[in-house]
Amino acid sequence: MISVLALERALLYLTIITGFVGSAFLAVEAGPIHLFPYRVLLPLLWMLFAISILFNQGRLNVSHIKVKSYLRFLALWLLYATLSLAWAASKVDAIRDIIFLFMAVSVIFLTIYYLNDIRYLKWFYYLWLLVFMALIPLGIWETVTGKHLAVSVLAQTVHPRLRFMPTTVFHNPNDYATYLALGLPFVLAWIRYCRRIVGRLLGGLALIAGLYLLVVTVSRANYLAVLVGSAFWLFFLLRLKAKIKALVLIGLVVLVLVVAFPKDVQAVFTTINVQLWSLYDYTPSFGYARSNLIKNALVFFIKSFSFGVGAGNVEYYMAHHQVYATYGHVNVHNWWVEILANYGLYIFAGYVVFYLNLLFNLCKAYGKLKGITEKMLGEALLVALVSFSFASISSSSIISSRAQWMLFAFALAFLNTLRVKWRLE
Repeated sequence: MISVLALERALLYLTIITGFVGSAFLAVEAGPIHLFPYRVLLPLLWMLFAISILFNQGRLNVSHIKVKSYLRFLALWLLYATLSLAWAASKVDAIRDIIFLFMAVSVIFLTIYYLNDIRYLKWFYYLWLLVFMALIPLGIWETVTGKHLAVSVLAQTVHPRLRFMPTTVFHNPNDYATYLALGLPFVLAWIRYCRRIVGRLLGGLALIAGLYLLVVTVSRANYLAVLVGSAFWLFFLLRLKAKIKALVLIGLVVLVLVVAFPKDVQAVFTTINVQLWSLYDYTPSFGYARSNLIKNALVFFIKSFSFGVGAGNVEYYMAHHQVYATYGHVNVHNWWVEILANYGLYIFAGYVVFYLNLLFNLCKAYGKLKGITEKMLGEALLVALVSFSFASISSSSIISSRAQWMLFAFALAFLNTLRVKWRLE
């Protein structure tokens, strides 16, 4: 049984890695289905899980799972999504969203089930860092050469501004920017808690390179995500001495960069300033009117009598029943509004409670953490979850964003491990 668990845990780690990489490598088209390693390994993991239960005489031991209320909500969400097929206008879009949601819930449950010790979660953290750092050279290569992997929407573009935006293994710059915003807190925690100078220097380089790539993506919501996450880290997680050290270090780094690269730094701040102010620009010339996308989604929600238009159907309604002009764009570009429009008031309210309660419980646990590993993981997850509030309104839709679900899987598994350790429910 121990060897089987070790095999299943190793397969889960491999699933996590392939989840981050996605369809960038070894993707195969099987009719309407796109197969890549993540979509193969996850069903295989479920198969091994089922076999292990059969060998255990059909018994499933979940006594070590102390976050059942979160899992119940996810199961309820999945059930509601399936029931919404009854009123969804586009059955194909609904089935696609249900599959994405099922895969997300699967990753969360299996992570909680198998990674029930801080030692296993530490490897999850290392895998996240490893993938994050491995993608940095790829992103820089894109900004220098203007070339991209085939999975990128920019692979064939000749637009001079878009051509040099990084996407790495993601579909577009916004998706990569969201991944960066969620991954930078892990790098920051590594720099703070790593005891080796070489490790800290490597982390510092990864942090600077990650921020540079984030700026180049021109993803305004993720600028805000990093700023909000950094402010939370600085004012709520650091003690007074650590605050002073962090502020002094940040000031010195900025001063060195200004002196060494004055024109580049000025260009970066100009870009950030222009992009943040452009959040208030809702004219068609800017590409799409986010305000109209949101207003349409709210109209659809109200007309559905608060039950939602059905899993994955807001885009169908945006294309066929829009009230306000969206200039050819149908994606809501706001995860919170997308949930409200697709799944209605009750699932939306449940999701908000799910998110805030997870954040609250991790904040409450943070002061009790002992040891470098626990503090490093707790700090990274808290800052990433806070950043998520804004990072989630950047991409067109993140129901299929594996990085989002990996973050929630990691956070819930960490909270579960703490509750097991502290003998809490």
